[in-house]
Amino acid sequence: MSERAWRGLVFIGLILLPFIIGPLLTYEIIKFDIPTDMADQPSFDYQEGPRLMPPEQSVPMTGKSIVLDTLPVNPIPADEISLQRGEILFSINCSLCHGPSGQGDGSLAEYYAERPIKPLTAANVTSQFDGQLFRTISEGFSRMPPHVEALTPRDRWDVINYLRTLEE
Repeated sequence: MSERAWRGLVFIGLILLPFIIGPLLTYEIIKFDIPTDMADQPSFDYQEGPRLMPPEQSVPMTGKSIVLDTLPVNPIPADEISLQRGEILFSINCSLCHGPSGQGDGSLAEYYAERPIKPLTAANVTSQFDGQLFRTISEGFSRMPPHVEALTPRDRWDVINYLRTLEE
């Protein structure tokens, strides 16, 4: 390349240099804010601040709660098939906490030592109607989770029929 071509390239480079380096330095020299919507909102810590009430007639994320005026009646007779199904379902879903005989001595019972699990053969449980037990199994109680998704209504009635055969 000739000397004249080099001079031309250097001249063009010197002319373009401010246009290349200028924008890189502009932000550091002249600070300008970029408006965002994030800066114009109130900020609160976790679980602080005003809570908005849900709109009227809205359905909660957990679904509509069904309030029954009367207790459901057990439609499943306590025959041999129901008791066998109930025993299997009890061993799968309930015996971890309540133990195989319903005495509250399951493998997870040690984690509830501060508030022990009461036996299912106690008078306060055996005196309940089947509909009350059905609701307790469906909706849960205290630390007991609801089993409405794990057990069908037929399964819950079979477990209740099996519970009635447990002895203290």
